[in-house]
Amino acid sequence: MSDEQMVTVREGAQAFVLEVAGEIDIDTVDALEEGMARAWEVNAPVTVVDLSGIRFADSSLLNLLLEAQVRYSAAGRRLAVAGPFHDAVRRLFDLTGTADHLPLTEDAEAAVRGAASDTDRR
Repeated sequence: MSDEQMVTVREGAQAFVLEVAGEIDIDTVDALEEGMARAWEVNAPVTVVDLSGIRFADSSLLNLLLEAQVRYSAAGRRLAVAGPFHDAVRRLFDLTGTADHLPLTEDAEAAVRGAASDTDRR
């Protein structure tokens, strides 16, 4: 749909955050896939996919996130999908029923705080 998409990485002790902006569809999902591969290698306490900057997404995003959730869960690792979500993205999650299967958080900071509190309890 658009070639306007950007993935920014923030690495910290508590979280690996992928900030995604623009639109995600079959033509632009590769940049997010590359970021997710990098996050997997880093093995931070939590990987946060911040979708607050996404205006449009299609099933390419859903597929990537659902596969990542399965992989992270199987490995005992944490994944968080952060908002706030644009109406189009929220509608995509709701209409497909994936909102119930993804670890959605209100925002990236909440996901990072959750990771920090989990680490403190160990």
